[in-house]
Amino acid sequence: MELKGIAKLDLRKKIILSAISFLIFIFIVIYFIIFPSIRDIKNIRDEIETQRVDLERRYIKGQSLRNLSEKLKKAEEKIQILDQVFINKEDGLEFVTTLEGVANKNNVSQKINLLPAVASDNGYSQLVPLQLFPQGNFNQLLNYLIGLETLNYYINIKSLDFSSSSKAPAPGEEKSFGNVGLFITADTYWRDSEGN
Repeated sequence: MELKGIAKLDLRKKIILSAISFLIFIFIVIYFIIFPSIRDIKNIRDEIETQRVDLERRYIKGQSLRNLSEKLKKAEEKIQILDQVFINKEDGLEFVTTLEGVANKNNVSQKINLLPAVASDNGYSQLVPLQLFPQGNFNQLLNYLIGLETLNYYINIKSLDFSSSSKAPAPGEEKSFGNVGLFITADTYWRDSEGN
C-alpha cells in the first residue's frame, strides 16, 4: 500500500492500521531491544554474583592466611625457647656439669646415670633415659628438685622414689631429721647440632 492509499482509508481502518502498526513496533522493540537487555542484565547479575562469591572466598582465605601468618610469627618467636629444651650431643658434658652444679648448690651428693638413647619416630631428636641418685636431707632434696625444674633443659621426670638413709651426720654437721635418698627416673631429649 502506498501512502496515498492509507490517506484514503476511513477513520476506523486508519485506527486499526495504526493499532496494528503500533503493536508490531512494540513487538519489535520488545523482541530486539528489551529481551536482549534482560538477558544481558541477567548475565551481568550472574557475573556479579560469581565475582561476589569469589571475592568472599578470597577475603576469607586472606583472613585465614593473615591469622596463620600471625600465629607463625608468634611460633617463630618461641622456637628459640624450644631449641633450648634439647640437649646437643656435643654439649653432653655441659649438661652433666649443670646437673652436678645443681647438686652442689643444694649440698646434695648425687650419682648420674645416662642410659643408651631410645630410637625416636620424629627423626629430629632422641630420647635418652636418665637416672639420678641424689642424697641429702629432705629440704635439700626439695631445693634440688626445684633446681632441676628451673633448668633450661627439658627433663621429663617419670618417677621419684624417696628412701631413708642410715648415714649418720659427719662430725661438725648439724643434726638433721635424717638423710634421705632419692631415685629419679627421667627422660631427656637430645639432638645433633646439625639438625638446627
